[in-house]
Amino acid sequence: MRRFITFVLASLLVFGGSAPTFAAQSTGTITGVARSTAGQPLGGHSVRVRSVRAGDVVATATTSVNGSFVVPNLDPGSYVVEIVNTAGRIVGTSAIATVVQGSVASLAVTAASTELVGGASTGVVVGIIVAAGLATTAIVVAAGDDASPSQ
Repeated sequence: MRRFITFVLASLLVFGGSAPTFAAQSTGTITGVARSTAGQPLGGHSVRVRSVRAGDVVATATTSVNGSFVVPNLDPGSYVVEIVNTAGRIVGTSAIATVVQGSVASLAVTAASTELVGGASTGVVVGIIVAAGLATTAIVVAAGDDASPSQ
């Protein structure tokens, strides 16, 4: 028994300082690629990640030469990615991407054109995103109700 206790204590001394640490990841990442309608990569464009819930831009990045982008450290939630040209105009938006804690959400964004998306201003685009987020929230709440209040 003494040998066993001696072995355990010696092991703790040797491996005690090198014990692995596991930090909980509380954020997620969005990765993707931005392309034109002709399939050409949109390099050097700005990437804006907008919260569907609040409508605020929560992160930015820049596309690489091949149109790819990575946006790390996002809180779990729903986001829309906007691709913005060098003139500051939104040329493409993604579908809603859901970021889950410790995961990577991948998507592709295709520019509608080299001009402003739909001719709309940024304020209109934000309004549409916020409205879509509110509608989605209402649908989720309604879908979670198993019984009708009248039953």
